[in-house]
This record gives sequence, C-alpha cells and structure tokens, in this order.
Amino acid sequence: MPSRHERIERKHRLLEQRDSEYAAKLDRTFTSHLAVAIQASSPTERKQALEEATKAYEGTLDEALRSVPAHFRPPECGE
Repeated sequence: MPSRHERIERKHRLLEQRDSEYAAKLDRTFTSHLAVAIQASSPTERKQALEEATKAYEGTLDEALRSVPAHFRPPECGE
C-alpha cells in the first residue's frame, strides 16, 4: 500500500494534468496552512496542525479528482 505522501503526490500529478491552475492554487493554500502549523506553540499542536492540513489537502485533491473519468483516477480516490 502506498504511503500518504505517495498517494498525495500521485493525486497531485493527476490534478496538474487536468487543471494546472487549480493545482497551483491548491498548492498555495496548502503551503499557507503548513506555515500556520509550523508556527504552532508546542510540538503536539504542531503535529496535530500538520496532520489536519495534510488530511484536508488530500481530501481536497480527492474532491477535485472526482470529476476525472474512473480509468484515470487513482484507486484510493474512491468512487
């Protein structure tokens, strides 16, 4: 089973092929969330904020890819 990083990378590449402008916008938003997470006051808060940002990013990628025909969609995106 691919790691979260590998899943996200695959989904992101697919989204870039489909809509590079939206992929770039999504990257900027995710980067902003990561910057906020990194500034968290404690390691526990930082870890939680990074986890939430990563889950949100992957979820947004999944939503964006739902419109991609099934034969182009990574299996972990679901139907």
